[in-house]
Amino acid sequence: MKSVITTAAVTAAALTALTTAQAAAVAPAGPTGPVGPVITCGTPGAPGYLLTRACVEVTGKQVRFYGVATANDPSHQVQSVGFTIQGAVSGGAPIAPVHPVVNIQAGGNVVGSAYGTATCGSTVTSTFSVNQPGWPASTATVSAVVIC
Repeated sequence: MKSVITTAAVTAAALTALTTAQAAAVAPAGPTGPVGPVITCGTPGAPGYLLTRACVEVTGKQVRFYGVATANDPSHQVQSVGFTIQGAVSGGAPIAPVHPVVNIQAGGNVVGSAYGTATCGSTVTSTFSVNQPGWPASTATVSAVVIC
């Protein structure tokens, strides 16, 4: 009796393993590249009135260059501030800089957008800086590889 129970248990385990292996063999493969936008933000620029961070958003071969500005002072009052956003693609023409003026609120503020295209495997670089007369410079840079 004991050998029948042992044989049945071994057979059940073997069938379970076989079923699991077959299911894995016929499961469809997932996507090979990134799905949706891939966002990369760099380290903050030099501290000043604002904390700046450069970012790139890559969707396929499309690249968006932008920045994030955060007030360093908790009692910050909303004010209009000028910025410069520059983008570059390795092996390509530089992206024309944009100079948005944004009302900076307390908390993180997404600033501007410059757009470009890049080939798969190329490196893109974004530079984001405060461009406000009388304010200390705060420039941040980030680079990312375009994966398609």
